[in-house]
Amino acid sequence: MLKYKLLLYICIGLNISVMAQQTSENIKSVNSLEDKVYGLSLLWSEVKYNFVNIDRLDFDVDSLYRETMKKVLVTTNDVDYYKELSNFLRSFKDAHTELLDMPDSGMEDIDYPKYSTKRFGDKFYFVNYRLNCSDVDPRLLGAEIIEIEDMPTLEYVEKYVIPERTGSTLNYILNSAGTFLLNGIAGTYIKGKALCSDGKVIDFNIIRDGEATRTDQDKYFPEIKQRSRKTVTYDWKDKIAVLKISRFIPESISDEIDNAMSEIKSKNPTGLIIDLRGNGGGETDVALRLQMHLTKADSIKSFGTQSRTNLGYGRAQGNYDNNYKDYFEYKAYQTFPAEVIERDKSIVPIQCPVAILIDTYSFSACEDFLINIYEMPGRPVLIGEETAGSTGAPLVIELPHEACARLCTLRALYPYSMKPFVNQGILPDIEAKPTVDEYIKGIDVAMLKAIDILNKY
Repeated sequence: MLKYKLLLYICIGLNISVMAQQTSENIKSVNSLEDKVYGLSLLWSEVKYNFVNIDRLDFDVDSLYRETMKKVLVTTNDVDYYKELSNFLRSFKDAHTELLDMPDSGMEDIDYPKYSTKRFGDKFYFVNYRLNCSDVDPRLLGAEIIEIEDMPTLEYVEKYVIPERTGSTLNYILNSAGTFLLNGIAGTYIKGKALCSDGKVIDFNIIRDGEATRTDQDKYFPEIKQRSRKTVTYDWKDKIAVLKISRFIPESISDEIDNAMSEIKSKNPTGLIIDLRGNGGGETDVALRLQMHLTKADSIKSFGTQSRTNLGYGRAQGNYDNNYKDYFEYKAYQTFPAEVIERDKSIVPIQCPVAILIDTYSFSACEDFLINIYEMPGRPVLIGEETAGSTGAPLVIELPHEACARLCTLRALYPYSMKPFVNQGILPDIEAKPTVDEYIKGIDVAMLKAIDILNKY
């Protein structure tokens, strides 16, 4: 159950525009001082022994632990305690290393305004609002947010929003900040200034009550497209097939991919677009199944890996022998080669040109798939935006009172070059990002670019 909950979080948690946590200020804190010390110490211990990217940190883990312990010891409630645990884990800048769950006593009552916001370049805009609300100002649609709480927007983002976001790359964190920009304590107001498309600057002072007032009948402008409940769907753009895969979980998705690809191939498309935007990952075996449809080779390669290795004898020798220095400094690794997997001969590979759409929220096992094919000869063209930049077999750590965290334990290596996948997502061959106007008008620039390229074959 815990595994399923974790994977479900990976798949859908990154794509929602808000995560409102409803709780009561009257819920009594449940963590004793002993619980607090144990919880932080357990996380510190697991990081020391198992966090895969410890060799890339520019700070001392022990020093961070000691400073965090000082803050934990003076917390007077669970909300503040879990904030310190979250801040500790966020310091490692890894989207698979974070606090996942906590008791109700640790949750704040967070809400969002009746507007949506989004990052474009180094600016942030209003891109959507709820209709039929007397306290909503339609003039804000498409307006650049130039000031929040009496400070320039970027300064506000750096000071108040980025520290609350978890991610492996700055691009992912900033895009996430754009989504959660105006969130805060439920019922409170947030003020600022916005530069409208007509050049006028207007003030806003909006309440965070979007979740509290939400109904199933709400309508938005521009209209929010409803996601299909199906994980695998396909459509046609003339003779070009468009296959959308929203996640790689459960494992039965492999069968859905096989069925969809079989139907697509039977109609002899002139091109295929595989849309992996917003695919939050799931199971690597599903990613491998999709990979088998894209090559005529008898076998496929799956990424190599690196993971930490701890040897007591090695650490002891490292006191004086430089041959064991990595063990002494907790930076010893074991490297596993790329796996060669026989391709299922029952799968008939696609014959037409293929383009793959990716974005910031292509994540985890979805990136496993992209890592596997990235250096593959004759691979499909990648169009869109840099992916999230995070994958790697998280270790789930159980904390007191049914709280839990996760910790990244595996570093993927590109299967041909064995180059580590770290500090950067998968870069598209052709970048295709909408302007704010194109986004509001619903113009899918990545899809249009893919169609244009495939039509030229």
